[in-house]
Amino acid sequence: MVFESVVAEVLNRFLGDFVDNLDSSQLNIGIWGGDVRLSDLEVKETALDDLDLPIKLKFGYLSKLVLKIPWKNLYAEPVTADIEGFHLIVVPNKGVVYDERKAKKNEQDLKQKTLLRLEENRKNRRKPSSLQTDSFTEKLVAQVIKNLQVRIRSIHIRYEDKYTNRQRPFVAGISLEGLDFKTTDSDWNETIHKEAVQIVHKLVSLNSLAIYWNSNAELISDIADRGETKKKMHACIAVGTKRPSTYKYSERFCLMYFL
Repeated sequence: MVFESVVAEVLNRFLGDFVDNLDSSQLNIGIWGGDVRLSDLEVKETALDDLDLPIKLKFGYLSKLVLKIPWKNLYAEPVTADIEGFHLIVVPNKGVVYDERKAKKNEQDLKQKTLLRLEENRKNRRKPSSLQTDSFTEKLVAQVIKNLQVRIRSIHIRYEDKYTNRQRPFVAGISLEGLDFKTTDSDWNETIHKEAVQIVHKLVSLNSLAIYWNSNAELISDIADRGETKKKMHACIAVGTKRPSTYKYSERFCLMYFL
């Protein structure tokens, strides 16, 4: 059960730093059962703060995250991750209204996480090291990565600026209908590696990647209702030949990259 504990710790730590409404107990149950299903996750407004960028997250949402881990058969079945409906809106820092209550809550959360990590490190130092356990875990990690399959759908990241030119606010964004990572053989046919191999081939496929830049545009970040914001962000994703008529796009393209 060592590897399950490692996965649970990593996911709790990573998602806990970026997701506001994460149910850690439900996440742990899902991991140990090999089937994690999370939905309607709200991304924390502080998620980008550590990057020291002149922007601030105004809206962040993840519709669905599904992680399937075949604990009983890791060497014959792939670990699969499905991510759907990841939407972000960022704005200039000066456009964010200071919320004292929220700032205090974020500060308290940061202190709590720091204390928890210090306590974890203290407990880990007391545990006797085990080279055998470390070696076993490393082999499992390598096996998972070797056959990991990732499927991502409906991604939209958008920047909105109503301050540079107040008469003509502009928006810029990138959207993606689909992104897939699959393990293949040397001929790029999808496969599962059950034995050790010297070279692992990964096929990455992008579908309907679009980039736009529009002036005098509607500002989705000004919409107060989060449900309406989600609908607008999803509606602005270009899918094949279907795209918002008022948007100006760069040349549409599909890309397939062989690793």
